[in-house]
Amino acid sequence: MKKILFVIDTVSFGGAELSVLEVAKNLKQFQPMVVVVYEAPNGLRESFEQAGIPLVFFGITKRFGFGEGIKKLKTLIRKEKPSIVHATNFKSEIISRFAVPSFGIPLVGSIINDTYGKERYSLVSQREKVKLELYRALNRWTSHKMDKYISVAECIIQPNCKYLKIPAEKMVVVQNGRDLKKYLPAIPLEKTKINPDYLEGDILLVSNSRVVRHKGFEEMFGAFDILSERYPRLFLVVVGNGFDWEKYQERAKNMKNGGRIIFLGPRLDMPNILKACDIFWFPSYYEGSPGVVIEAMLCKIPIIGSNIPSILENIEDGENGIICEKGSIASLIEKTEYLIKNPELGKLLAEQAYQLGTEKFDIEKLTAKQEIVYLELIEKSKT
Repeated sequence: MKKILFVIDTVSFGGAELSVLEVAKNLKQFQPMVVVVYEAPNGLRESFEQAGIPLVFFGITKRFGFGEGIKKLKTLIRKEKPSIVHATNFKSEIISRFAVPSFGIPLVGSIINDTYGKERYSLVSQREKVKLELYRALNRWTSHKMDKYISVAECIIQPNCKYLKIPAEKMVVVQNGRDLKKYLPAIPLEKTKINPDYLEGDILLVSNSRVVRHKGFEEMFGAFDILSERYPRLFLVVVGNGFDWEKYQERAKNMKNGGRIIFLGPRLDMPNILKACDIFWFPSYYEGSPGVVIEAMLCKIPIIGSNIPSILENIEDGENGIICEKGSIASLIEKTEYLIKNPELGKLLAEQAYQLGTEKFDIEKLTAKQEIVYLELIEKSKT
């Protein structure tokens, strides 16, 4: 079998990391090896190992460490002789762009977000904006070194082509996917294992994402602060961790009903948790193709998401979910109350989302599509 190297910053809990895991598990024509560039908590390490996917850890501790990364990746390529390399995350892509081309093998990049959109710039300090511009300059300067980019959504192709000066013909869409065999038969977790104080009739809102500002946590906490006064048995379940995790834990302690916010941390039993909850919240500011929304679709939980392109690409307001206004606490409150008061509608929307999810996001079909991209690039490189 042909060998493929996946190069990624870490195998911590995260959407990009989980997507690499799902693809690597379902390859039929390639033998995968995953290169983990940076030293970090690697929460998905056991999942990769259980799937029999070899991991190579570079263990770089510097913030960038590009020189060290390039040297180590070149050494590994000489040893393993892969047929193709697929890099994900900004820093891993930069390292790969300088290490791979000299070997004459195809190099694939990942478009996983609207990284340089105005929404991101609006959420960071002036100093961070300067850094982001420097990253974009380096990204654009080296973008031509990639032979192909796999985008997880249609809606982020045009912005990234513009920001990074990438020719449209270098782009191909292969959506994020999930293993239907894992999600469809999953049994709901006992609600008392989520909330030990659970009583029949309690309402469990759930968020599953990195706990960072741009995922809409200001809006979620602001909305919950008001909704929890109106609904005494309403709870918010926060799954995941991230840069702002401690900040929001501290904020919960200072809220009148913050004791009803349950922090579960990162979990690998998301299908079971989602199926035990009542409403999925995702009022994010910007995304690529949010895998957590796909997971909610497959678990038949009613979805409330923000009106951003990557959510609107799959969720239609009133048809298979509910759309709220990005950045609006009032809108999130209004839409949530509407679902609370109309549970039968929620079930209908969730069923419609489930139908789309099973048709569009089967990881086996999507991986087969991705393999065709790899094989065509390898064949082209021989000519």
